[in-house]
Amino acid sequence: MSALLNETPAARDWANSATRRHSVSIFGSLVPAVVWSDARGDDGELLVPGDPIELAARINDSPCILLHNHDPGKPIGQVLEAAHFETESGEKFVAAILGCYAGGEALSFRELSLDTKALVESPATLPELPVGNWIQLATDPREVDEAWLEEVINDAPLPIERTELSHNAADSVQELIGVGVVYLAVVWNPFVTAIASEAGKTTYAAIHAWFRKLLEKLAKRRNPILGLHSFQNGCQVSFLFRGRDVKQHYTAHAALPTAAAQAAQLVAKLKSLGMPLRQLTYEFDMENDLWSPSFAILDDNRIISDNIALIALEQLPKGLSLGLSAGKSLFPVIRSVPDEGDE
Repeated sequence: MSALLNETPAARDWANSATRRHSVSIFGSLVPAVVWSDARGDDGELLVPGDPIELAARINDSPCILLHNHDPGKPIGQVLEAAHFETESGEKFVAAILGCYAGGEALSFRELSLDTKALVESPATLPELPVGNWIQLATDPREVDEAWLEEVINDAPLPIERTELSHNAADSVQELIGVGVVYLAVVWNPFVTAIASEAGKTTYAAIHAWFRKLLEKLAKRRNPILGLHSFQNGCQVSFLFRGRDVKQHYTAHAALPTAAAQAAQLVAKLKSLGMPLRQLTYEFDMENDLWSPSFAILDDNRIISDNIALIALEQLPKGLSLGLSAGKSLFPVIRSVPDEGDE
């Protein structure tokens, strides 16, 4: 437990009572931690911008996935509950209870008899996109420069809503880029899907072409992870494009419509089994040229994954990152870890 928690009786008491409110059966362990403080740098500015009251409320409204190095494909637990406090000396901080998957109640797609390799045809017809639709773009300005973002935004077919991330990492391992669009735009197949009007078809095609160009632009980045996020049947569905290999990205992009159709089927199937999903994340299998679900998070916080390595960490690694969003987001942007002394 961090010094801020230890030295603040109200926070220490809250952490003890909050830990008792959560199930250890789902998680292998529950860890109290400080996920934000008003510590400042030499320039007097906050090391991590944010409002403690807003951050705690956001975590309590929707539990956030705990990620290793803010990598959206590497979940190790969840931030379950948070509260804001102030020390006697006036330091403000946010404490949280972290649930770690290792050793907990994990499920697998295989044991649920879910065929994650089955190809599903994309829809033969789709409605026109909703009026007032937009694209959301989220980056940390310390990772992705403004000049590159301007290239991305200039030829966008729809209005862009910018979301600023803050990953609280001095040296980022990768550059995280988030794109939020409606599910219809992801599942649309330019070769087989019919749209009611030519104007509607043009909009779909423009989004499709813009995203393909965005994948080309990843070649100019250092070590990017681009997450394409949408919602389907109450579940956030994400597809992760890793690295700078444009040819590989083209292959993955071409396979998106069938993968999105499979994701919709998977979400519906689990919901019919009384296991509604909150999040479903896909990674691209380069050897087989197909998308496969990496993990899913149920509404009751359990994780489903056939990749045991995702949840095999017996101890929280050091150097995890806390990501904050300055505005509304279509995808989870709060990442949290204990301080180096938290065990």
